[in-house]
Amino acid sequence: MMRNGAAKKPGRDRGSMSVEMVLLTPAFVVLMLFLVGVGRVVEAQGQADGAARDAARAASVQRYSAQVGGAVTQAADQDLNPQAGKNICPGGITAGWQPNTNPATNVQTTVVCTINLAVVPGLGTMQITGKAVAPLDTYVQRNW
Repeated sequence: MMRNGAAKKPGRDRGSMSVEMVLLTPAFVVLMLFLVGVGRVVEAQGQADGAARDAARAASVQRYSAQVGGAVTQAADQDLNPQAGKNICPGGITAGWQPNTNPATNVQTTVVCTINLAVVPGLGTMQITGKAVAPLDTYVQRNW
């Protein structure tokens, strides 16, 4: 036998699951958008570092200093170019280089990539910088 106050009234909990879903769904959506944005930044950083590494290697095997800038830009463009199916930097790519010491034994490259974070509402663009250093190839006679 149940006492008068101990019995549950039917339908008292109705709709509580709907209220929980309405309150938690926006939080899950915001969390997912945040993860998408962070994933895009991490992927772009890896791509920019890889492009800088390839650009440094391209610069290290050039014979004339006048050819280095073009080789660096071409190597970075090949890694980050939208025609290659990557479309990581739709905002543009800037690549530069400099000899690391005097006399030069290393070459340092910098690749700046502008990524679009508009997939996450409220975010615009962000610049990602990749840097790399490569030793100059000792088997190439240089006229720098």
